[in-house]
Amino acid sequence: MELPPFQKMQSGVYQATEPVPRITAEHLRGLVAVAESLPRKRARICMHRTGDTPIHEMIIALGRETYVQPHAHRNKSESFHVIEGRCDVVLFDDAGGIADVIRLGAADSGLPFFYRIATPIFHTLVIRTPFFVIHETTNGPFVPEETIFASWAPPESDAVPARQYATELLRKVDARLAQR
Repeated sequence: MELPPFQKMQSGVYQATEPVPRITAEHLRGLVAVAESLPRKRARICMHRTGDTPIHEMIIALGRETYVQPHAHRNKSESFHVIEGRCDVVLFDDAGGIADVIRLGAADSGLPFFYRIATPIFHTLVIRTPFFVIHETTNGPFVPEETIFASWAPPESDAVPARQYATELLRKVDARLAQR
């Protein structure tokens, strides 16, 4: 699927090519449509020109069925500014126990609409609406080895255990939120 004026780099990943890229509501609808069509239910537009740039900014659409293996970032910060939808950011201790849940929503939701992690803490997302759209900022360059995936959670490529883990995590997050 095409998403003009962005260049398709791979399935679900688009690159801004204009000197001053812009995002419109039409682009967001297109990005959500792309994500909806993909098995992993996610798509992104990279606003930075190359993987080597010092600041990486992306517009990301994640469907409710998206599973993100809990992970931490070495030498990175990560921030989300919510554009649309709701999500719970789940923070874990090193053994996989839930340390905190940060509820996020668009600015008009009454929930926090921005968060930033600057320490290597394990985290994942529980998407609460059909789609969650964010503006993510992180420092570059992108170095895959700087992402540490939690050994206590299944990888995204292992579909059945990942789905089971996500279902159990949702149950635990709901139980924790009910205690607040």
